Amino acid sequence: MSTAYFYGGEWHNPAKSSPSMDFRSRIHRYGDGFFESAIYFNGAIRHVHHHVERIKQSLTLLKMPTLPVSIDEIMQLITEKINDEKWSSARIRLSFFREAEGFYTPKHARTEYFIELQQADTQGYQLNETGLTLGNYKELTKNENYLSLLKTQSSLLYVMAGIFAQENNWDEAVIFNEKGRISECISSNIFALIGDFIVTPPLSEYCVNGVMRKVVIQAAKSYGYEVQERPISEIELNSASEIFLTNATKGIQWVMSYNGKPLLNGTAKVLSTKID
Repeated sequence: MSTAYFYGGEWHNPAKSSPSMDFRSRIHRYGDGFFESAIYFNGAIRHVHHHVERIKQSLTLLKMPTLPVSIDEIMQLITEKINDEKWSSARIRLSFFREAEGFYTPKHARTEYFIELQQADTQGYQLNETGLTLGNYKELTKNENYLSLLKTQSSLLYVMAGIFAQENNWDEAVIFNEKGRISECISSNIFALIGDFIVTPPLSEYCVNGVMRKVVIQAAKSYGYEVQERPISEIELNSASEIFLTNATKGIQWVMSYNGKPLLNGTAKVLSTKID
């Protein structure tokens, strides 16, 4: 698949030239930044207003006020590039980082951004044919502060959870917060059918404030499901009849087994037709 990068005010074709970033950059030294993942199909960046809202919130919380252009201009730039390339769909990764001299304390607040586009082969969100296998990761937990709500460049927790899942032959792993309750998964928010309710951890459990999480909650409520945003214990998750995961690039993915227990996928099938 083709790719394109935008950095330093211009687009780069990796087949011809690659963007060069200073090795002293704060994104390399300290992980001083955050990223946003999205997908484009059917002529638009899906749920773009939610992405814009989350980017603005992240910039504010991380004290990055001096972006050289507006977020709307960046989204327009992405859309124009995808149209110029004549791609029907694309995966988007936007990185924002503080570009300043200084050690831990930056000397100024200038913020830069980097766009990565990858041509995709999708015409919409599609439920996975084969369900995911899911287990628990407990070696590290999510810190209970607002940074845990953001998709920061400091992602070692997810990397270590991913390695642990790989070692155990799982597709995904549940990540817990410091109170020992369910927070999220490696690359997704988590939903469970417990009794007659669709249950997902609230933001106060320090899960990432996911775009698809919002979309699915709204879709489920509009379709008549009872949705509860409340803490979930490991024992409760073990009692779930269905578990599904959500993120902005894949939509809904159903889980066929959790800790070896087989699960259903009826709710995920219905809801996957209600998001776009």
